[in-house]
Amino acid sequence: MRAVVRDGYGPVDVLRVATVGDPEPGPGEVVVRVAVASLNMADLDHLLGRPRVARLGTGLLRPNHRRVGIDVAGTVETVGPDVAGLRPGDRVWADLFEDGHGALADRVRAPASALSPLPDGVPFDVAATVPHSGSLALQGLRAAGRIRPGERVLVNGAGGCVGPFAVQIAKARGAVVTAVDHGDKLDLLRELGADEVVDHTREDVTRGDRRWDVVLDIADTRTVPALRRTLAPGGRYVLIARRIGSFAEKALLGPVVGRLTGTRMGVFAWRANRRADLAELAGLLTTGAVVPRIDRRYELADTVEAFRRLGSGAARGKILVVP
Repeated sequence: MRAVVRDGYGPVDVLRVATVGDPEPGPGEVVVRVAVASLNMADLDHLLGRPRVARLGTGLLRPNHRRVGIDVAGTVETVGPDVAGLRPGDRVWADLFEDGHGALADRVRAPASALSPLPDGVPFDVAATVPHSGSLALQGLRAAGRIRPGERVLVNGAGGCVGPFAVQIAKARGAVVTAVDHGDKLDLLRELGADEVVDHTREDVTRGDRRWDVVLDIADTRTVPALRRTLAPGGRYVLIARRIGSFAEKALLGPVVGRLTGTRMGVFAWRANRRADLAELAGLLTTGAVVPRIDRRYELADTVEAFRRLGSGAARGKILVVP
């Protein structure tokens, strides 16, 4: 079978499509025939080995996993010993961030415990966009506390992989949503249901007079003092961190500033591939409250170009890889 592999950390040119042996499931494992995979910024970070401190878990000098790709939707093909609740033909989806990666392939072997049932009404190409980015958005908004109808929610960095899910989930909960990104993403954000859009190259929301009840920060480009100015009395700020320095600042300084100003500021403990989260996201998909946007589809042989598209920041929605 074919699989996208890499032998070291580096830019997208380290990727190649190789012919590898068919996977065989061990005890507690299954083999999934991949229908569709999608790309996330986490895939690009893992490829580049950033932040460097993450290499303590992913491999100091070279990656522990040669295989690439975390979001997968597909069909169970074979089942190993001691697997209950899954059988060949079952439709499943998963975020393999903590389970070996490898979604960019014809087939992937994974622990049965990592796979969740995919409702029949959710197409594979829709499902593949969701597990990683959708869960980050869901957990980030949940960390801010219950969103009450009419509350003002700011999503900073709304046009990437995670932001479109955050905008739609917040709208589904009755929020009035302001979405911030650069100008060529604004039409997309309006289509997603944002009540207001802001081009960050023309307006800095941390310097205006407006305030929000909830700020979900995906862009991660401002300091705690600047972000404090965006919060209404009693407001809540949550960071989805990608930089270690920023994570430390928000985790250490955020709660202090929050206590002094009557707000709440901080980060949250993200958990990958929670079955309850995927079930909630499946409900939002089946009701149409969340409609993932797909930018482009690539064949497995064109995975390098798919990663280039992701890294350019030009994608308007999720990028799919279809074996």
